[in-house]
Amino acid sequence: MAILIDLKRVDFEYDIWTLVREFCPHTEVLVNSTEKLAEDDYIEYVVKVVFDEVNSKVLASVLAPEASDTCKCTDLEDCQSRMHDKFSNEGIADYLDRKSVKNEAKRLVYDVMKQQTGKDLPWGTLTGIRPTKIPMSLYERKKPLTDDAVYDYMKNNYYVSDEKIDLSRDIAKREIRILRNIDYRDGYSLYIGIPFCPSTCLYCSFTSYNIDAYKKKVDEYVDSVIKEIDYVANAFKDKKLNTVYFGGGTPTTLTDVQLDKLITKVKDSFDFTYVQEFTVEAGRPDSITREKLQVLKKHGVSRISINPQTMKQETLDIIGRKHTVSQVIDAFNMAREEGFDNINMDFIVGLPNEGIEDVRYTMEETLKLNPDSITVHSLAIKRAARLNMFKDEYKELSIENNKEIMSLTAEYAKKMGMKPYYLYRQKNIAGNMENVGYAKEGCEGIYNILIMEEKQTIIALGAGSVTKYVYPDGERIERVDNVKNVDLYIERIDEMIERKINFFQRVLSDHKAKANPNSTYAVRQALKKDVPDAVEHGIYVSNMACLIGKELGLPEKMVYELAVAGMLHDIGKLRLSNYMYGRNEDSFVVEQLRYVRMHSKLSADILKERDYSDFVIESILYHHENFDGSGYPDNLQGESIPLGARILRVCDVFIALTSDRPYRKAFDKDTAVTLMIDEVKNFDMGVFLAFLKVVHDIDLNKDIRKLSVGIGNDIGGKDEVK
Repeated sequence: MAILIDLKRVDFEYDIWTLVREFCPHTEVLVNSTEKLAEDDYIEYVVKVVFDEVNSKVLASVLAPEASDTCKCTDLEDCQSRMHDKFSNEGIADYLDRKSVKNEAKRLVYDVMKQQTGKDLPWGTLTGIRPTKIPMSLYERKKPLTDDAVYDYMKNNYYVSDEKIDLSRDIAKREIRILRNIDYRDGYSLYIGIPFCPSTCLYCSFTSYNIDAYKKKVDEYVDSVIKEIDYVANAFKDKKLNTVYFGGGTPTTLTDVQLDKLITKVKDSFDFTYVQEFTVEAGRPDSITREKLQVLKKHGVSRISINPQTMKQETLDIIGRKHTVSQVIDAFNMAREEGFDNINMDFIVGLPNEGIEDVRYTMEETLKLNPDSITVHSLAIKRAARLNMFKDEYKELSIENNKEIMSLTAEYAKKMGMKPYYLYRQKNIAGNMENVGYAKEGCEGIYNILIMEEKQTIIALGAGSVTKYVYPDGERIERVDNVKNVDLYIERIDEMIERKINFFQRVLSDHKAKANPNSTYAVRQALKKDVPDAVEHGIYVSNMACLIGKELGLPEKMVYELAVAGMLHDIGKLRLSNYMYGRNEDSFVVEQLRYVRMHSKLSADILKERDYSDFVIESILYHHENFDGSGYPDNLQGESIPLGARILRVCDVFIALTSDRPYRKAFDKDTAVTLMIDEVKNFDMGVFLAFLKVVHDIDLNKDIRKLSVGIGNDIGGKDEVK
């Protein structure tokens, strides 16, 4: 059984798909699909969205067969011809405001899906991960909205339930109070990632490495992090450090000697005058010793987290935690004995084979320990988790989460004297629920609020960590990441530091240019670094895309179009040269810098003007979308990303990795593939497997780095691809 979405606005596909999936989490949802279903499968109904720009309208409807009929077809037009409007609704939208159109479409789809399923969603049409940012922004206006006005805004715009509005308003106001002494502009936070764990949990999608297998590498890893510390401490010596967070993985997989060495380096390198919180995730109870706790206490660590996830031993065994409930209790009591007065405990609801009574038992046992804060996570099974990758192996396991279970955990938090202080959501979260942090007064995790509300720059060190730079206006965020693979991180630590150096040099140029728009040399230099040799890069991507298209068995015409798209995918960057080199110094406008981050749209716009085919244009427009929904420009996910764009995404990354850059030399083929496997969540697995077959069989210099193998010299033949 499947649900088909008929939607002509590609840029809204992910939003509508996600919303429909929230109503029907266990049903396959297809978007504009003509793929064949399994013989015993069928389309239950169609969700149709029509955008009537001429009349400023949006229309949504559910098309279903007659009650006595079952639709067995998979062709969109044929399917709809056999169905009738079961539910429909229409609304008015301002087509000059994309957000207005998207929100109206989501509201209308919500209305018809509510009629179809009889369900209400706790968070209404909200599908993002940071819902508290909405009330927080409304309370932080120059003229703050009242509670009633915030209620009306969230109810009317997003259909959020009363319960979740109350929760998000309460948390937003508490966050504002907790963060009132944080200097966002001149302050920053420091994250240090330790990517080792005693074992990998069944639900985990984070990059972690078994400590037993990597024991001989840990000293090298610590030394590499120390090199990053040296750079950051010097680069940010004039900024105020507000919070420090050791995360993972499991930081306490390090020995007490290694922990002491690393924390000593941090304390010696940074000024802790303004540090309001120093957190170390002790995490796994089986990694905690008294000696390690004494090291943390000696260095002034103010907050630790001991994370059982559940107090049911059978569940711990299923999910592979490799520790016992008694170890949780012993570790907690040991931490109290060593003087820790701010201990957090993490729990997950919706774990395999756990119901409300199991959660009640866990909360009762936690009440006896009386921690200072708890974080209640709703299970979210991500693509890279074993529970998702090996579904057949775990198909007998049941996953349950609902309003009653979440309310139960809130009741127990209240019994422990705690109030909710931060909240976030995840993709594929069980029960359309959320993750909530509860804490006693004064024990809230400041870093947790900062990273979720994206208020402050967080400098991240270690393998797989991602630095998030928040611009002074608070409206823009940029990221610079480290490689996830531990071996490559150690091997290329100088390059990781160089990435940060180049990034912050460019950011500094941004700031100078914004302060003095008529002085643009630094900005031009920064832009110049971002413009590769688009012709050469395009040839290589075109060749790779052509070979993958053939490997996938695509029709010859589609392979040709794919090769054209590969050649022209970065053509928008060439238009940027007009802003760098083709204008007088005085007339250069710094706002044009934003186009650097819109090059895929620029490329698509150029080709629209020249009447290229929709396949070529869409492949180029969305070639920076990631399969897990984390890309840009529209956060499309999965098969809602056009096939051509999914192919170009793999090719573009591989060619970039195997090409020289100003801040590094090219990776060899094998290393590039290893790096891509670490980030495989970004790619369509079918395309990626075809890529692996192609890359295994080719000589990089002979087969890729030459004039296009797919379309020869006639790259300009747009008439062939209209």
